Amino acid sequence: MFKEIFVLMLLGHILGDYYTQTDSVAQKKNKHIKWVFFHALCYWVVALVVAIPVMSTQVAVFVSIAAAAHLAIDYLKYIYVSARKKRICSTDRFERNLFFADQILHLLSIVFIAYLFVMRGNVLVVHPVAARAFETLGVSAVSVMNWSVALLAIHKPANFVVSRVLMMYKTDQDDNPDTSDKKAGRLIGTLERTITLILISLNQYAAIGLVLTAKSIARYDKISKDPVFSEYYLIGTLLSNLLVIAISFIL
Repeated sequence: MFKEIFVLMLLGHILGDYYTQTDSVAQKKNKHIKWVFFHALCYWVVALVVAIPVMSTQVAVFVSIAAAAHLAIDYLKYIYVSARKKRICSTDRFERNLFFADQILHLLSIVFIAYLFVMRGNVLVVHPVAARAFETLGVSAVSVMNWSVALLAIHKPANFVVSRVLMMYKTDQDDNPDTSDKKAGRLIGTLERTITLILISLNQYAAIGLVLTAKSIARYDKISKDPVFSEYYLIGTLLSNLLVIAISFIL
């Protein structure tokens, strides 16, 4: 039961923190405290909507606790960033460390709240209407939830993680990046991780090499002529595949 409630809250977190939060709101959160509360409200609503198929008083309470914990972490982040900017200018290293510290704290809070939910003897019960819908479709609610989290996680969250890590290994070309090239690169990364995740779920591990080979062929010219880019490319590729492997444990 712990995994089910954890994945449910993780789904709410991914949607609330990555997909419903725009870049504009994310930037405004660091400047005005009202946007921190606005984001927390949106996060709470999204988390409740996600929990509708298994909604109960206990679920609503613990989802609300998770949203409150999210607000507390974001508030502390706002206080810290505001105090630091008065003394020191922001750097790539600071932005990277802040992102990972923020997400680790959010994940730990979800783990702790899910643990409390189980320890208090609560269970998740699918609403009869939702249960009939899943039965008609021939799928289980757990499978739908797990795949939803996995597919959502390998897109925006994974792209954020990879980009934050690669911030410290920028090539000269990254100083003046073309927007279309960046979008294409992110799409390629998402497609690569999606195909790899499907192959892992089918136990077709050998076929993963074909995906990596196809990606390397497309960049072969730059990889062979630019050692700096080849290291940058290798770090991004290995990290991307490591994220897929980690996410696959959800399935």
